Amino acid sequence: MFGPESIPPSKRPCSKLMAPPRIGTHNGTFHCDEALACALLRLLPEYRDAEIVRTRDPEKLASCDIVVDVGGEYDPQRHRYDHHQRSFTETMSSLCPGKPWQTKLSSAGLIYLHFGHKLLAQLLGTSEEDSVVGTLYDKAGFKRAMNLVQEEFLQRLDFYQHSWLPARALVEEALAQRFQVDPSGEIVELAKGGCPWKEHLYHLESGLSPPVAIIFVIYTDQAGQWRVQCVPKELHSFQSRLPLPEPWWGLRDEALDQVSGIPGCIFVHASGFIGGHCTREGALSMARATLAQRS
Repeated sequence: MFGPESIPPSKRPCSKLMAPPRIGTHNGTFHCDEALACALLRLLPEYRDAEIVRTRDPEKLASCDIVVDVGGEYDPQRHRYDHHQRSFTETMSSLCPGKPWQTKLSSAGLIYLHFGHKLLAQLLGTSEEDSVVGTLYDKAGFKRAMNLVQEEFLQRLDFYQHSWLPARALVEEALAQRFQVDPSGEIVELAKGGCPWKEHLYHLESGLSPPVAIIFVIYTDQAGQWRVQCVPKELHSFQSRLPLPEPWWGLRDEALDQVSGIPGCIFVHASGFIGGHCTREGALSMARATLAQRS
């Protein structure tokens, strides 16, 4: 365990007027290094609600409580943790005598070095002096943490490459065929099943002629049953442009058949944003009935 003579205490300066603390890092292309550094800091209570300021402007960085991976200085007393400057040669071993690791530290490595014990103590619900903290600090290790972040990043990249990007063509095709699905042009069908459609839909529908806001998307789920999903008002909104009728909410099977008048229904979610039916025609009927009921 390193002592206070080698590692300054990891306390940020008090924010003015109780404003949320600000974590500064560079803008432009992002990397696992600063992403992990910011993520580790946000696990600490004092930085949980921190604003992430992405900039290279020295004046804006100067206003931040802590700066990682930018700024060209390593000064723990002022909470500046960059490693790009030519003068920086620090390793875990050089900053913590007795530690065996000789690899030059990245910015996230510096954050782990200076805040790691406090972070682990917080997550474990114990004190920094607890021997378990020191044991796990060495066992977890920054390299393993970086490997985890790298794995997560590669998984996300694989998703964007093989799922998100191909979905754009599927949504384009669905929009082109929308009047064949329903004369209103407000229902689109994803012919090959569900996919990450929302972001593409919002982007592409702005160029539709004639202009129309898509209300429903129908598609098959993994079980081969049909879903009718309401388009949210905004990308990350929980409010639908037009939810399924409120009397249907939370009902299933025969009870839903009776209320909706559409045989073969499976369910409608309790908030009305999605429903299920055994057939394509039934899912379309659920969407059309909702369109017919709007005021």
